[in-house]
Amino acid sequence: MFRTTRSLRPSLRPLAAAALVSGLLLTAAACGSDSDSDAQATPSASASSSASPSSSSAASFPLTLKDSQGSVTIEAAPKRVVALSSVDLDAALAAGVVPVLAPKNFFSPDGGYPWLSSRMTGDTKLIATAAALPLEEIAALDPDLILDTSDYTAKDNYAKLSKIAPTLAPIASAATDSWQDRQKQIGRALRHEADSDAAVKQSLDAVAAVKAKYPGLAGKTFSVTYTASVDQIVTLSSPRDFAVGFLESLGLKQAPALTDLAKNSRGVGTVSQEKLDVLSADLMIGAYQTPDLEQQIGRSALMKSAAKGHTLQEVDLTTITLLRNPSTLGLPWVLEQLDPAFAKVAG
Repeated sequence: MFRTTRSLRPSLRPLAAAALVSGLLLTAAACGSDSDSDAQATPSASASSSASPSSSSAASFPLTLKDSQGSVTIEAAPKRVVALSSVDLDAALAAGVVPVLAPKNFFSPDGGYPWLSSRMTGDTKLIATAAALPLEEIAALDPDLILDTSDYTAKDNYAKLSKIAPTLAPIASAATDSWQDRQKQIGRALRHEADSDAAVKQSLDAVAAVKAKYPGLAGKTFSVTYTASVDQIVTLSSPRDFAVGFLESLGLKQAPALTDLAKNSRGVGTVSQEKLDVLSADLMIGAYQTPDLEQQIGRSALMKSAAKGHTLQEVDLTTITLLRNPSTLGLPWVLEQLDPAFAKVAG
């Protein structure tokens, strides 16, 4: 067994963080798509049709966008943008706009996002948002646009947020919108379409480059697992799941034993400790909610047996969350994290 490990950094993670990552990993997630979103960007009649789409010029506004909550009208070029998720922050930065507020990364000591560090200017206030939305703190920043495009409870929060500022909700649903479509929608809202489209292309090119670099991945099998507790070992196995679709786009194939496990409404399956052998694959990606679980499950005799002769890539919670809930700038970073395992599996 070839084991690619991460450092075991002891930490006292808040319960809210555990709930957050569990919610993201136990809920259906979208598979990537190259198609444009069905949501339409419609400038109002007073807007100039000759305005440059990436200039955020005054002539490009007002702008009306359709989303899952109806439509939102943005009167002028946003200057104080609030991002309510890591993917909203990522998409805004990819479009060349630095938000004034964004959520902390619970799994990073400084609350930052390693793949975004070069684009963060220090002007973004990072706050904890896993519990109730900090509506007063958001309002105090006097935002002119709120990005809430990955909110699984958008219907519950939209009315409150839209009273503060125009709020961009998911296009159809946070569970089904692809990262490409989300990026395009946010690029439209900011009138930074050119920057946004370029960022999408760069990420897709990074995926294509890995596939070309490792042709030996073709036909090799994989499994992806997140251990939330000793009784909740989750496999990301639905063919509609982004993590599955992403790995298949590199030429890999899901371990056959996992196919039936995905036949439930959430698109995930669970296995018991006694059935860890079903995870056996050429590439086995595993994440654990706590270091104790990593020792108890990831280093168990049954897991070692399942991984015998294969490559076991252990990843942290930031990586597994990003793998299943991808973002434009985060995708190339995930590829870098998995590169050692890709190289080993490809031979």
